[in-house]
Amino acid sequence: MYRSTPSERPDVFLARLIGRIEGCTNPESAELLDDGETIVFGNCALMVGHTAYREGKGIVYLPGEAFISRARITARDRVELEERRLLQGLTATLGCDILRRGTPRFPGGTVFMDEGGNPVTRADRQSITDRHETTPRIVAFDPYQGKLLGHLPLGPKSDLARRYNGLDQPNGLGIARNGDIYVGDIPNGNPVAQLPSPVPSAVYRIPYEAIDAFAAGEPGSADQVQRVVMPGWVNGITLSKADDTCWAVSCSLHDTVKGGIYQVSREDFVAGVQPAPIITGLGIVDGVGVTERGTVLASTPVTGEVHAFTLDGRHIVLRISGDQKIVRMPADFNVCYPRVLNGEPALLVTDISVGRQPGDGSVAVVDITGL
Repeated sequence: MYRSTPSERPDVFLARLIGRIEGCTNPESAELLDDGETIVFGNCALMVGHTAYREGKGIVYLPGEAFISRARITARDRVELEERRLLQGLTATLGCDILRRGTPRFPGGTVFMDEGGNPVTRADRQSITDRHETTPRIVAFDPYQGKLLGHLPLGPKSDLARRYNGLDQPNGLGIARNGDIYVGDIPNGNPVAQLPSPVPSAVYRIPYEAIDAFAAGEPGSADQVQRVVMPGWVNGITLSKADDTCWAVSCSLHDTVKGGIYQVSREDFVAGVQPAPIITGLGIVDGVGVTERGTVLASTPVTGEVHAFTLDGRHIVLRISGDQKIVRMPADFNVCYPRVLNGEPALLVTDISVGRQPGDGSVAVVDITGL
């Protein structure tokens, strides 16, 4: 059974660094393709200190400056960058996952990535772009050819807005084995304060059967979409490989559980009700992952930690050689199973590097064998 709150003195797990991709620009999320070697990740291109957004005290995304990169794990101790700008001209490239069950429109292996979220403006502009003029969406692309294949509209003019509301900042993203897409909205677009938020923070489930109609913008394509509102603000999302349940984390300053990890079942989506958290008290939480052994992991970018909670009740923090933290500011991350580890798990950990210059971020690949 998972420990319900963090330990004051967690154990330390020494992860082995497989490799690190340097020169990234605010990487938010990374994913390993099914070949067990190829990695894709977004560089979301942001700034802090824009005076039109919360008096310069928050993150603003830069339109058209985000891009997607591709790398490859070439050995047990080597990761190589293949394409720095596989796709470019994007905005706020955040959570990502792989559609493994293809549709007539999107073949199996297509990568889906959140894009276009608020708040956004150019660095030299004096105001924040009106959220009704932005286009939050999920972009779909071929990770080998670097070709956009389409997108799922999530903004104020989408069919989702007719059913619920347009999303403000699509951030977390997970895709179940059956093809259902889960997307989380952390509505940060209010330029004055965190609250009131433009729309509710929630996790949305887009059924596999609706994906193609949703992408085509057909009327009624969102009729079968379900959502669970998360008042503490949802950030990272993942799907358990064991049972396909959705895991999500909360992350806001007003979060009543002060940073929780939630397991959200299909029944919760049917009821539209947030379940009780499995773990609480982690603070500002960004990413979440679950290994095949059931170990739950979460990142806390403010403290620079990656935490692990095992089924036997242990709380662990991850380090690499020399008791170093994996990255400075871990954002979203993904559990993966590289070919070189023969069935053991690894983590793709992004360093979002808020407040640093473009190109000062990194993506670390670490061996977490045994977790």
